[in-house]
Amino acid sequence: MNLDDWPELKLGQYKVQADGVDKPIAEFIVARQNDGPPVLIYWKNSTNEILYNFDRKPSELSALAAAISKHAPKDALILSWWDTSRQIKLLTGHDTLFTNHLNEPLMIPVTWLEQSEAIQAYENQFWKSKANQNEREQFKRFSQALAAPAEEGVKQLRELIGSNREAYVIVHVTDLYRLGIMYPEKMGVAYQNFPMTGNMHGMINQMKVQLKANDFDTYTLQSVSDNEIRAFFLSDKASSETLLARMLPFVDKKAPVELDVAQLIYQQGGYWVYKIP
Repeated sequence: MNLDDWPELKLGQYKVQADGVDKPIAEFIVARQNDGPPVLIYWKNSTNEILYNFDRKPSELSALAAAISKHAPKDALILSWWDTSRQIKLLTGHDTLFTNHLNEPLMIPVTWLEQSEAIQAYENQFWKSKANQNEREQFKRFSQALAAPAEEGVKQLRELIGSNREAYVIVHVTDLYRLGIMYPEKMGVAYQNFPMTGNMHGMINQMKVQLKANDFDTYTLQSVSDNEIRAFFLSDKASSETLLARMLPFVDKKAPVELDVAQLIYQQGGYWVYKIP
C-alpha cells in the first residue's frame, strides 16, 4: 500500500461476497487514525460490471499525499471528489472542503437498484460518516462546476470557496465516469479495460477503432496495473469542453498545461492538481 510514511494508521482488509458466487466480487482496504471513522484507500473490483468504485494504484495516492504535505501551505483548502478529499484529509491533515462519506453517485449493478435504500443505510452504518445537507449542497455545486465550461467552472469553484483563501483542486481520471452518471446531459462518457501487451501501436489502433465505431470524440487512458489499462471515451465536443475534461489529457485536445483558467502545479498518475485563481 506504500504507507510506510504513515505507521500510525490502522488498516482493515475486507472481502465482498455475493450469494451464489464462490470467490469475492471485490476486495478493499480501509485506514483510520486512532478511533476515527474508516476511510477507503484501496478498491479492487473482480467483476465485469461497475461496482461501487474504480480501481486506482495505491502508490499514486501515497505520492500525491506526500507532495501535498511537502508543498501545499497548511492553511490552503483542498477541493476534490469526496472520497479523494477524505483520503487527503487522512494522510495530510490539510483542510478539505468535503470530510464525510457522501457516496455520490452510488455505482451498483442494475439488478441491485431496488435495494438502493438498504445499501445506503448500510453505507452510513459501515463508514460511520454521514454528511449533513449543507455538505451535500456544497458537493452538488462542486460537481456542477466540473461539468460546466472551463472558465465558468473555475469561477463557480471560487464562489464555492467563498473567499480569497488559497485553494487547490485535485481531479482524477475516474471522476469522468462519476460525473457522467450525475450529469449525463453534460458529460457523455464510456470506458473499457484493455490488457497491457507492450504493443503501443496496437493499443492506439484499438482506440481508433473504438472512436470510429462509436462516434466518440476523444479518449484518455488510466494505468490500472502493470497488466491492465483503462480507456475513458467522451461522446462529443461539448463533453470535451467541460472543466473536468479540460483538466485531463485527451487525444487531439489541448494539453492540461495549456489550460489558462487555472494553473497546473502537479501531476501523479491519474491525479492532476491545479491552483484555483
